[in-house]
Amino acid sequence: MDTFKGIFAALLTPFNEDESVNYSALEQLVGFIRKQGLQGLYVGGSSGEAMLQPFAERVECLQRAADAAEGRLSLIAHVGTIATAEAIALAEAADQAGYQAISAITPYYYGFSRKEVLDHYLALANASSLPLIIYNFPARTASFSTQELVELMTHPNIIGIKHTSSDMYQLERLKNLAPETLIFNGYDEMCLAGLASGADGAIGTTYNFMGDLFVALRDLARKGKIEEARKLQSIANGVIDALIEVGVMPGSKLALEIMGVQAGISRRPFRATTGEDRALMELALAPVLDWRKAQEDD
Repeated sequence: MDTFKGIFAALLTPFNEDESVNYSALEQLVGFIRKQGLQGLYVGGSSGEAMLQPFAERVECLQRAADAAEGRLSLIAHVGTIATAEAIALAEAADQAGYQAISAITPYYYGFSRKEVLDHYLALANASSLPLIIYNFPARTASFSTQELVELMTHPNIIGIKHTSSDMYQLERLKNLAPETLIFNGYDEMCLAGLASGADGAIGTTYNFMGDLFVALRDLARKGKIEEARKLQSIANGVIDALIEVGVMPGSKLALEIMGVQAGISRRPFRATTGEDRALMELALAPVLDWRKAQEDD
């Protein structure tokens, strides 16, 4: 289980101007994440724009990211999709590519009943040779009660929850009622709050380009140095404020470009970024770059 405890980057997918995947840039990005000292990668999720990708392309991205990790990062494959059979097929592809676990958003769009959603997860857990991490994201998909999540955790092949919610009360209750369950905080802007409430680690978009800051934040929190950790959370939240204005996916790729890492565009209907967006991101990123330089000087 220690394989999954830590900071995971929800991997972005670089696209060329024609919206094809830039696999060379994907490899470069994985290398940049490795240098930041993160625990692992969460590949094929919302940050990867997977819902805008066809099945075969998702499979290829899973394989290419795993190859680029070179066995030096823990790997979680997001296999969520609207169809149960397709999610199972993606889980099989993840197993063949060398992932250690899978995760999946709930089926969306049709307003599936709670039983249908729960049955979907159970079918995926039963079919997969890899352990499953539930994705609790009430703002975008079906929400679960604490008791429903605890009951899902009794399945021998369900090992954890990605808790993308501001409900820290529920996070703490989940850890209290199912202490062996792996819990990942999902909102980057609430990483410290999640860790303080019992999360074992965190999965997030901004960890692609400032994951080292969150690795340091987690280390400080574990040592009880909350005020120091809070300062790092504040630096990160300044960047997140800018991302909300620019758009999280295009803005994150712009942040990487500012740091010298090719990340390309986001696939339409995400908008193209502007010179004003770049100026805003450069200003927001300055404290992160200053912090990073101070660590290197030490």
